[in-house]
Amino acid sequence: MDEEDHNSPEDEELREMIERALKENLNDRKKFKKRKDLANRLANILTEYLDSYILLGYDFSGRHLDIKAASTPQQQEALNSFLMKYFASEMQSIKGGTDELL
Repeated sequence: MDEEDHNSPEDEELREMIERALKENLNDRKKFKKRKDLANRLANILTEYLDSYILLGYDFSGRHLDIKAASTPQQQEALNSFLMKYFASEMQSIKGGTDELL
C-alpha cells in the first residue's frame, strides 16, 4: 500500500459524508434491537463508498461492533496490513512519536 496524505480534500469530504449520514441516523438508533440489524445497516452505507473496510466501534448500548468486508484475499491482506500500521502508529503516538506510518 502506498503512503498517502490522509488529510486530503477527498478524505475530508468522505469523512464529512459519513459523519452527516451517522448524524441523520441518530433518530433511528432505537430501531436497532438486534446487533445484526445495525451491522447490516452500517454495511449497506459503507459499501456505497468503500470497496473494503474494517469498522470498529460501540453501539449506543456500549456493546462492541466489528465489521470487516473484503471480497478478495488481496483486499483482506491489505486491510490486515493497514490495521497493523494503524495500531503501530497509535502505539508510536502514545509513546510521543509521530504519525508518519500511515
